[in-house]
Amino acid sequence: MQTRKHSINLSPAGWVIIFAALAKFALHMINAPGYGLFFDEMYTAALSRHLALGYVDLPPLVPALMALSRAVLGESLPAMHIVPALAGALTLVFICLIVREFGGRTFAVAISALAFIVVPLWLLFNSAFTYDCIDQLILAGFLYSLIRFLRSGNPKLWILLGALAGLACLTKMTILFMGPGFLVALLISKYRRDLLTPWPWLGAALCLVIVSPYLYWEWINHWPTLDYWHTYGTFRVYKASIPQYFINIMANMNPLLLPLYLAGLYRLFRRLKDVDYSFLGLLFLVTLVLMFFLHATVRLLGASFIPLIAAGAVFLEEILSGVRWKMGLRALPVAYLLAAGAFFMPTALPILPIEQVDKLPGSVKFWYQSVREFNGGLSHAPITLIGRVGWEGMVRDVAGVYDQLPAEDRQVAGIYTDWYYTASAIDMYGPRYGLPHAVSGNLNYYLWGPGYSWDVMIILNSGQNYLSVFYNECTRKASAGHDLPGLLYVDVCKGPKVSPSVFWPNLKNYH
Repeated sequence: MQTRKHSINLSPAGWVIIFAALAKFALHMINAPGYGLFFDEMYTAALSRHLALGYVDLPPLVPALMALSRAVLGESLPAMHIVPALAGALTLVFICLIVREFGGRTFAVAISALAFIVVPLWLLFNSAFTYDCIDQLILAGFLYSLIRFLRSGNPKLWILLGALAGLACLTKMTILFMGPGFLVALLISKYRRDLLTPWPWLGAALCLVIVSPYLYWEWINHWPTLDYWHTYGTFRVYKASIPQYFINIMANMNPLLLPLYLAGLYRLFRRLKDVDYSFLGLLFLVTLVLMFFLHATVRLLGASFIPLIAAGAVFLEEILSGVRWKMGLRALPVAYLLAAGAFFMPTALPILPIEQVDKLPGSVKFWYQSVREFNGGLSHAPITLIGRVGWEGMVRDVAGVYDQLPAEDRQVAGIYTDWYYTASAIDMYGPRYGLPHAVSGNLNYYLWGPGYSWDVMIILNSGQNYLSVFYNECTRKASAGHDLPGLLYVDVCKGPKVSPSVFWPNLKNYH
């Protein structure tokens, strides 16, 4: 009896997508040990230990995924970075599928995949387990579904778009910033007549149903996220000028890819016989202008560049398809993108020893040292790298003070810090050193409450202990965080003058 042979019949473009996705995943897993956890990863881990329907500064989906990852994979550095690396690989797949929807073939797919891999913003997002990696994945899926809708006009795709928008809202509110651009593009395009059918409204209703648990949490907690957004925009975000905003964008999106982005924008507005993709161009431009006037961080713009990369890759393939020496000429953009990646990758991934980062060429340092997204000065090294260094050392310094306390004090002692990242570091590494959990007035830590009797508190601060007025005795015991950008101090306070419930409302800090 003759057996049938089975084979996988993938197109060349399909194989490129598979290999590129595996390369993206491998790149991040190779660098997963790196320097350590990024401080926002430690905060996400802290949220995952307090599962809820919402949080002060983000929706509930990613902390729930983090809790699942920690339970299944553990908390080692490689284990913590499997999910963001996988999210990056899947985001790459969606970008390549968008290229195919645009009519691109193997070369365009390869160019789009390589361009995605060398963008610093996505290198950062996919090397840290925070909401950004999942947000970009869901938005890439949303954009792919939107393009399927633009090509087919199938009204039932509104249901899928509504579901993906709901999931995006449960991840991060980036999609809300894209909403005005989406509405403008819809009203200008021929698809505005769909508003007279039930399908868009069914999609919107599905989105609302998916988001409703989060909205319920906001309601019963008196809408803390609105308070967070207000203080974040008022006190933390830098009000960039147009040139500064352009520098911020290019530093995150790789300035060497600007020709590809411009080519993609041109192709989106170019009239084609079968479908009009100007919808996507309008979505990008309106979102860009809105983000600037809102002084939003440019990281919220990342997903808006996905159609530009895909369209730019297709445009490049089109102009090279009819020329002589096509194969030789195609090697040039590939080499250019590889060089662009080699140039900026050390600023986004923990490739070099941290002490070597400041020795990078001045042309590289110009970009990240010129970035002004937040108030507080310029960076002498990328925050995405230095934000991974020194946290466990800081916790060891605090543990040294805790271990020197008398036994009766250790039984009731707690730890207070001014900021979520120091509190998160205590919660991440503290159990290794026998430390109690941290409390703070910053972000979601405020909602978790004072947590202790406060009879004996270790106060971790940046030099000024604002809580000393509530104690009869406060003594500075040590400094901490010698590898952090700013030195911290450890005070031990005893004999509270009032109950912590009296002063706790004054410690609320939502920025």
